[in-house]
Amino acid sequence: MAEESLVYLNRKDLISAFIRSFFLQTVWNFERYLSYGVAFVLLPVLKKVYSSTEERSQALSRHLEYFNTHPYMASFVLGAIIRMEEEKQQLPKARQKQKEEEISALKVGMMGPVAAMGDNLFWATVRPYCGLLAVTLVLSSAFQVKGQYWVIPLLFLIVYNVAHLGIRLTGFMQGYRKGDQVVLTLRKYGFQESIRGLKFASVILLGVLIVFVNLSELEKEMGLFILKLTFFTAIVGLFTFALHRKISPSQLFYAVVLFALMLAFWPDLSAPPQMNHFAPSKPALAEFPMEMKSTKGKS
Repeated sequence: MAEESLVYLNRKDLISAFIRSFFLQTVWNFERYLSYGVAFVLLPVLKKVYSSTEERSQALSRHLEYFNTHPYMASFVLGAIIRMEEEKQQLPKARQKQKEEEISALKVGMMGPVAAMGDNLFWATVRPYCGLLAVTLVLSSAFQVKGQYWVIPLLFLIVYNVAHLGIRLTGFMQGYRKGDQVVLTLRKYGFQESIRGLKFASVILLGVLIVFVNLSELEKEMGLFILKLTFFTAIVGLFTFALHRKISPSQLFYAVVLFALMLAFWPDLSAPPQMNHFAPSKPALAEFPMEMKSTKGKS
């Protein structure tokens, strides 16, 4: 292939594709899931890489096949696809078919593991951690100015999106730089270690949150606070045991809710019955002779 016919992507093309990746789920459907979104992201790149309408149509048809993964972590795959499409255009015609098969294999091979990693990182770790952080700030009265609690939801969005946008941009750039070697790059980021660290931090935040929720009871009745703290520790242990023993989490959840309701009403349930509920009050007895005197005076 002549050097003059080679096409290289520039920064403007990559920025355009990255911005389009935020609309990856716009045309989500039950048949092919994110396939239309992938085609939408790649459209400006394919227009530049393939000069003829026929080649561009064939490339779009290839990317309309089934594709489903985590929307944030998809940037690793999208960046790698863009790099591989650029490399394919630079190969001789005889080797381009093999490159197409490699692109399809990369999409199929990466979308499952990347989806599992993204679900565990964002839905099960980062988002609950940010929520716990926001609730802890509310209950700790960190913002003393009245009417300024709107700052805390804003802080939640900032902390969450710093992680979201950082991984999204890093994944897109690393995917484009590494191409089909992006799988090896994913192992170097230590996502599993980050997940374990954030989950540990979430447990600590949850313990702090329990202290703030029961702060008034802690000042009045230390025994009740210790009982609730023990209950929280038991819940964590039960769920850990259930996960290892493959016990249904829903059954354990309903059992914990029932026990929590009993614990919430424990002071009322354990209190001795009071027998003087039906006894007449002293003001009523005091007013009774006055009423008798007034009726005698009238008669």
